[in-house]
Amino acid sequence: MKEILYNQYKNLFLYVPFILAFGAGLYFSLGTEPNIPYPILITLLLGFCIYKFKNVFLRAILLFVFGFFYSMSFTHIINTPQIHNSFGEISISGKITNIDYGEKSTHVYLSVPLNQINSDFKENKSVNIRISLSEPSKDLNINDNISGRATLFHPNAKYVPDSFDFARWAYFNNLSAIGFMKDISVIKDESNNKNIRTYIHKHANSTLIDSLVLGYKKVIPEKESNIWKSVGLGHVWSISGFHMSLVSGWLFILFYLIFRSVPYITKRTAAKYPALICSWFGLLFYLCISGISVATIRAFLMLTFIFIAIIFNRNILSLRNAAIVFLILFFINPFFIMNAGFQLSFAAVFGLLWFYQNHNYIKRNLTYKIFHFIYSSLMTAFIASMFTLPFIIAHFGYIPIYSLLGNIIILPIFSFAIMPLIMIGTIFAIFGNQIFINLANNVYEFALNIAEHITTLPYSNVFMPHISNEVLILSIIGMLFIILFVKSDTKNFFIRNINYFIGILFITSAIILCINTPKPLFYSTGDNLLVGFVYDNHLKFNKAKSSSHYFAFNAWREFNHEEKSDINDRQKCTKGLCIYETPNWKLAYIENFTSTMNNIENLCKNKTINYIITPFDIHADKCNAKILNDGLIIYPSGKVKQILNHRPWHI
Repeated sequence: MKEILYNQYKNLFLYVPFILAFGAGLYFSLGTEPNIPYPILITLLLGFCIYKFKNVFLRAILLFVFGFFYSMSFTHIINTPQIHNSFGEISISGKITNIDYGEKSTHVYLSVPLNQINSDFKENKSVNIRISLSEPSKDLNINDNISGRATLFHPNAKYVPDSFDFARWAYFNNLSAIGFMKDISVIKDESNNKNIRTYIHKHANSTLIDSLVLGYKKVIPEKESNIWKSVGLGHVWSISGFHMSLVSGWLFILFYLIFRSVPYITKRTAAKYPALICSWFGLLFYLCISGISVATIRAFLMLTFIFIAIIFNRNILSLRNAAIVFLILFFINPFFIMNAGFQLSFAAVFGLLWFYQNHNYIKRNLTYKIFHFIYSSLMTAFIASMFTLPFIIAHFGYIPIYSLLGNIIILPIFSFAIMPLIMIGTIFAIFGNQIFINLANNVYEFALNIAEHITTLPYSNVFMPHISNEVLILSIIGMLFIILFVKSDTKNFFIRNINYFIGILFITSAIILCINTPKPLFYSTGDNLLVGFVYDNHLKFNKAKSSSHYFAFNAWREFNHEEKSDINDRQKCTKGLCIYETPNWKLAYIENFTSTMNNIENLCKNKTINYIITPFDIHADKCNAKILNDGLIIYPSGKVKQILNHRPWHI
């Protein structure tokens, strides 16, 4: 055992980013904000202690706590302003800072003086808001000034536990409000509106260029997007390692051939060095026009380290490089760890680096090279699929059963046909020539047709129970044991492979916990104005869909695995009172003030009633245990899980 523990010293640095991430994840997942003063001072003190103390286990604890307090300090420092109420039909004017084009609507990001929204603020501080336009003007450009009548809302908090919290995402993306605008007037800024990303979008006029080159995530039609997700190719539409690797390879070949043909350079240095430098600047340009998402930054930094490793003749397949990139992104913004793109990209990268890190190049004949290429393609798709699977289930709620088949058949079409045609077509389209774009569209339709056939296979998507944070943590710990644990050279099979046994044990525990987690039978929003009752696996709501709870309807339906075409009936409450009964518990929902006054005393005395929920703040000395407040869900067993939204990003 001492030998096994001693071996781990080789990989201790690789654990650092994950320990920090676990501490940050704990902070971001809390329902209420910790009442701890001076978090910045505590963070600095913890950093000093980590530097001074040499004990490994003490350092691990300090790193965990440091991750927690660093995230807390970062949250308080950015302090994104927020609106506290919804505003209807107010006059606003602001400058366009970004435009995100989509299939059904376009999101326009505006910088607006805060005192236009809230008159209590006298200083001319600017905030960022996102306006949805169902019919965007083709003339809108970044840096234009627009004005109009706007309806604004605070971004929605989560409505089910451990799910996407839009309010939190908006807070860490410097977004203060969302809404829509009408009666828009535009004041053009001719001197500054030549944004290259917008320029390419307007001149190319291609959905494929918008997605694969410019990084717009919602331009692919929803029906097609669902098909690509079903065959495990949803990652193609988010610019990350796949795209950056292809572009870097093409750029390197181009510049290498150019520099090889210049004797002045080849006599003084190897052509690969200037080719790598020029390729890096090409990647930097691609990063800038692609929208600079988390996954794209991660891929760019990874390739930067690979280029440096090649220049200095170091190992390019290094887990240490991935850990350094992880740390860089964490310190830039600790909230990155909560993003799906961050989790999926790093899960795939660490899995692939673990698998390929000990593979050495061996010169073989053509037959072996073909076999090795097929083998590598299969294993790359398999490893990436396995290591990203827990995160796919957590964020999307299903398993794409035929993802391996989709990656093997269709991904080469994107790699060797669609992507090259799109890259060349982008240049030609700017000058008005659409020939390569048309070819790319034809190949895309062919690939889409194959994907549609795959989705018609039995069980193409298997819906999974919601993954809690506990399940995800167990899965991550299991994968870390498999990837980072340094094995012993002992002849004992069990001791030599103990990391696999421990990793599989954690992953199996996560699967069992996930399978045994039932779906809730009752849902309630934080204000208790909207509730959902489950009858025969189908939701009924106490009222019709409204703008104030628009996202709650969709979140609960998705959580309950209902189809978009399903129709949800109204749950009618007799004289404002709904009684919902299950085999294990009974609930009373009182929906208006009159009914509350008339029923609360009888309901408190009724011993068959386990829970009482009402939108009004009620205190009854002998009944408080029954009365539930805040957002919540109730499971078939009667277990209540509160959805606490009392954080800085929740107003």
